[in-house]
Amino acid sequence: MVTEPLPLDVKPSWYNVVRRMQSVAHQNHGLAVVEMKVLINKHGEPIQWTEPKITLLEPKRDPSSIIDLLS
Repeated sequence: MVTEPLPLDVKPSWYNVVRRMQSVAHQNHGLAVVEMKVLINKHGEPIQWTEPKITLLEPKRDPSSIIDLLS
């Protein structure tokens, strides 16, 4: 596995939020949307967040049409 340096534009206070979303993203078996709401303070730092929710996209049989649309 190749490890790339962390991007400088992502503040360390956001790492746990990103990790939490990433932890559920691999459970997906098709195209899906991961949704999470984040409570931030006046400095734009995360305080708390909701449990990530995965919504599968349909139809599952031909994901290429949505991929074409998004690219």
